[in-house]
Amino acid sequence: MATSPNTDNYTLGKGVVFFDQLVSGVYQGERDLGNAPAFTFNIALEKLEHYSSRGGLKAKDKEIISQITPGLAFTLDEVNKENLALLTLGDVTTETQVDGGVSAEEVMVHLDKRSDLAFRGVTHWLLPYDGGTVIFVVGELVTGAGGATGIVLAVTGDSTSGTLTIARTNTTDYIDDEVLTGDGTGAAVVDSLVGGTANAGTPFCLVQDDADSTTFVEGTDYELDTTLSDDKIGRIKFLSGGTITEGETVHVSYGYAALTYSLIKAFANTQVEGKLRFVSDNPAGNQQELEVWRVSLTPSGDTAMIGDDWSTLGFVGEILKDETNHPLNPYMSIIMEQELT
Repeated sequence: MATSPNTDNYTLGKGVVFFDQLVSGVYQGERDLGNAPAFTFNIALEKLEHYSSRGGLKAKDKEIISQITPGLAFTLDEVNKENLALLTLGDVTTETQVDGGVSAEEVMVHLDKRSDLAFRGVTHWLLPYDGGTVIFVVGELVTGAGGATGIVLAVTGDSTSGTLTIARTNTTDYIDDEVLTGDGTGAAVVDSLVGGTANAGTPFCLVQDDADSTTFVEGTDYELDTTLSDDKIGRIKFLSGGTITEGETVHVSYGYAALTYSLIKAFANTQVEGKLRFVSDNPAGNQQELEVWRVSLTPSGDTAMIGDDWSTLGFVGEILKDETNHPLNPYMSIIMEQELT
């Protein structure tokens, strides 16, 4: 470290921010918060002043610092689940959905608007068959000899051979050459199916009236717009100009895929507290390690969900006193130019 005056002390700041969050009294370990375009440290002071009244103009003859409020602020531009949870004072959970199917889910119609389905990841399976005697019908429950069950969403072919579009209703796979039995009159044999089921790709569902007597037409009466992620979110749009009417209840049958996703339960907490460490990696100037024993973080500013620049997450932190664990240095420490030998 150079002795002043020396231009080697001029600093261009860069570095990494770590946060060790306190959850239910237990520290979770230091987490690298990712790229931080800005990190600042600040001190707010309040002074108590005294003025002499012995004569003439009132003159200040003493002042002391009566209150100190150290703080910090930083910006992150890595928008991941952990950082979003910090921003929203939230908790992160992992949600798991097992694949399956729904038969005749009741959905209220709002024309030219979207309605939620009970499950995400709308999908279906193609089940080729042959050796049949009576054609399957939509809405029929198809059971394989090995115990797999599914709802018929569409039929391509005739009574002897073709392909069933199904929403599988349990996790058992259909297997090649097993006998298929419908709960109506359909009967056939699985034909040349590899791997038990074949994911059909483009999402599809069966929409019928509440008596299951009228089958509505995709593209005319309803749609699943994959461009707008209707299949991923689990929602359906009912179209005006078709035969479905506003306010009626329809039955929607569909398959849904196995999936896992992270859920941020926003504003589950009233405070985010922990230890914070900043480790510099300055291209010019002296290096520092700043360690804050207790900091209370709150979100700051706006986070652009749509914009022409990179999205950022802003935070401010109030540095709290920790006399219990650090009686001689209760706020923070700064280590300069540590040398390893």
